[in-house]
Amino acid sequence: MLTNETTEFSTRIAVFSKPDDVHELADVLAEELDLHPTDAMHEAHSVPCVLSPRLTSANAERITTAIEQLGLRTEPIPLEELRAFEDLHTVRHVASRLSGLEIVDLLGLPVELIPWDDLEVLSVGETPADSSHHRQTAVISTVRHIEDAFADVPTHTLELWIVCRHPERVYRLDASKLNFESLAEHKTNSMHNNLHLLLQAIVRHAPNAHLTPAAREFLDHDKLTRFTSPEQLLNVTQLHLLMAHRLTPAT
Repeated sequence: MLTNETTEFSTRIAVFSKPDDVHELADVLAEELDLHPTDAMHEAHSVPCVLSPRLTSANAERITTAIEQLGLRTEPIPLEELRAFEDLHTVRHVASRLSGLEIVDLLGLPVELIPWDDLEVLSVGETPADSSHHRQTAVISTVRHIEDAFADVPTHTLELWIVCRHPERVYRLDASKLNFESLAEHKTNSMHNNLHLLLQAIVRHAPNAHLTPAAREFLDHDKLTRFTSPEQLLNVTQLHLLMAHRLTPAT
C-alpha cells in the first residue's frame, strides 16, 4: 500500500524478468500500487518493462522488495534515466546514408544526420491506431457508408522507435504516416513490408544497436508483436534502454 509522503514522485520500477504467475504479480501490484485489478493485470502482462506509476523513492524501494519476493529481478529507476522519452520526436521521413540515419522534414529537406554508432535501441511493435481517425471518417461519411468507412480504416499501426545517444533522444516512426521514398525501387504498397525493409537497412549500418525481442522477431522472422497500447510499447522500450545502459562497458 502506498504511503502518504510529501517527497517528489521521481522514481519508477523496472521489472527485468517475466513472472511465472502473472496473476500473482497482478495481485502484488494491485495491493502495493493501489491499482484497480484490471490496471494491475495490464501492468503484469506488460512485464518485463518499466511499470507506469511514478512513485516516491521510499515507496519504490519498498514495492521493489515486494516484487522481488516473487523471484523477479527488479530495480527502482530515477526518472532522470528516462528523461529522453519526455521529449519524443515523431518523424515522417528518414533515409539511410553511408554516414548515418538522416531525418528529413516534410519538405524533403535534411534536418539531422544521426551517426550510425549513435543508434542505441531499436524497438518495433503493432499498436492500436488513433481512434479519432475512426470517428472523423465516420462523421464525413454518408449514413449508408458508415460501416464501410469503419472497415476501411486500419485498427492498428506499426511503429519503429529509435533511441539515440550523444545526446540521448528518442524518435518515433509511425509506419502509417511514414514516407518510404528512401527505399527507392524496393518500396512496395505494403506498410508492413516497407517497415521491414527500412529496419533491415538500419541494422545493416548499425549492427551493434540493441534490438528489443519484438524488433528482433520482426527483423528475423517478419512477425509483429501486438501491444495493447502505445504506452505499453513505450514502457518496454524504456526497459531495453536501461538494459543497453547496463550492458555497455563503462568508459
